[in-house]
Amino acid sequence: MKSKTVRWMFAAVMGMSTVAVADEAAPEVAQTKAVSSDNAQESDPLKGNFDLTYAGWTEHLTSTGRNQDNYIVGFRYKQFEAFTLINSFDNRSYIVSYHPQYDWKSWARIGLRVGGISGYSKEDNSVQIGGITPVFAPTITFHYSHFGFETALYTDVLVFSLKLMI
Repeated sequence: MKSKTVRWMFAAVMGMSTVAVADEAAPEVAQTKAVSSDNAQESDPLKGNFDLTYAGWTEHLTSTGRNQDNYIVGFRYKQFEAFTLINSFDNRSYIVSYHPQYDWKSWARIGLRVGGISGYSKEDNSVQIGGITPVFAPTITFHYSHFGFETALYTDVLVFSLKLMI
């Protein structure tokens, strides 16, 4: 698993550096693009407000023997999200969350995901309210055009996912 994580981290860093160089080389293009996307958003209410999330891998920082391939599928509309996945204990889980994000750079967003996740027993996770485990996860999304790579930190688990940003 370590080699897969290292490969993903390397790919993310290389993608960031490529986007950063392109961003610094043409700031006028970025400003023009932002203005034109605002005009497009007026005619298309989904533009910039809708993401599809797919794939999903995890790296457990303090535990071993957990499921690392989570098969995440979900969507975001504005700041609200819904996902399904196979959790670390190989159970089906559902997440509903509120996820405000802020542009940090033209190619990166930071955010905070707050919500709840189902699919954990009391033995798996003792912090529950009515069978729902609270979610409080800082996120960073690196993106280029309509594609994104998100990293989120859930307690002691890093979650990596891919996004199609419409």
